Amino acid sequence: MENLKTGLVGTLAVINVFLAGYFGVFTPLLYITIFLMVMDLITRVYAASVREDEKVESKKVLQGIYRKLGMCFLIVLSLVLDFGLLQLVETLGITIATKVIFTALTLAWIFVRELISNLENLQRAGIELPKFIVKALDIAKDKVDQMGDTITGGAEDGNKEKTY
Repeated sequence: MENLKTGLVGTLAVINVFLAGYFGVFTPLLYITIFLMVMDLITRVYAASVREDEKVESKKVLQGIYRKLGMCFLIVLSLVLDFGLLQLVETLGITIATKVIFTALTLAWIFVRELISNLENLQRAGIELPKFIVKALDIAKDKVDQMGDTITGGAEDGNKEKTY
């Protein structure tokens, strides 16, 4: 049992060192975002279980898990994008401030989205939310979108988003 504990702690330490080395100052945001993703699943099940007009269904829970996996894939794709861009700018001799530009924005976007989803789940469960939190998250959502538009030269009117 002690060997298992030591092995697990060692493995987690290696993963943490790898992630911290790549994500740098954004590592805590990654951990908090993953935590919020798990909490979103829990608060969704909670909301469904306390409401009379809803029920917890394994198919819906699985769909939620698949959505979270999709978000993890989005983070990985953002990492790939950042890595590719980093290789390109190094080849061209361009200096950039951080090596995880799109990953940081993706994490911020998912972070805000998951916070909002958790709060919506709590509202569905009948819990009243402070208005200042709802307003703050709306502002945060807009700011993350604006930062993304600034970097990508996004749509000024907000209607030129491309979907795949």
